[in-house]
Amino acid sequence: MILKKRQLLLATLVIALGAAVFINRYYTVPKAESAANVQSENQAQQTADKGTNLGDARYVISTDVTLDDAAAQAVASEYFSSAKLRRQTVRDEAAEALNDIIKDDDSAPEAVAKATDALTEISNSIVLEGDIENLLSAKVGCESLVILNAGNAEVIVENGSLDEVSVVKIKEIIVKQTGYTADKISIVEMEY
Repeated sequence: MILKKRQLLLATLVIALGAAVFINRYYTVPKAESAANVQSENQAQQTADKGTNLGDARYVISTDVTLDDAAAQAVASEYFSSAKLRRQTVRDEAAEALNDIIKDDDSAPEAVAKATDALTEISNSIVLEGDIENLLSAKVGCESLVILNAGNAEVIVENGSLDEVSVVKIKEIIVKQTGYTADKISIVEMEY
């Protein structure tokens, strides 16, 4: 009797599973086939009309960018990369010298305090410049180099990225991030 109950339960579960698979297949396959038919009909209609639907994806080869523009963009990208590398190298050397002063037991307490303050200032500048460069990239859409030095901010942006709106956005970002006044902000467009 126990064996028959288990067999009956197993048979019921197998039938239920089979029904679920059948229903799933019944309701999904015809939709997929009809969607394929609709798509092929749309393609045939587009070919006949020689038009396109709004939102259709197409591969586009831009004729606006010339080899000179591509070379200029490569030069700009190389400039920004090398300038950021030079900036980081100089800062690393300065931080190393300041750390030597801080770690030296013979250093005067006031020299250690000044070195600690300078190291903190370098660290804060690194973070601020990186944040500003990322914000400029996101909000203005251009590659940039930001240099914060002695209460002044100098921004170098790639050629062709400055207009009235972008200048306002750049100044707004720097004022919010640093607290500098607008007259302490210098924006230069890279020439190449």
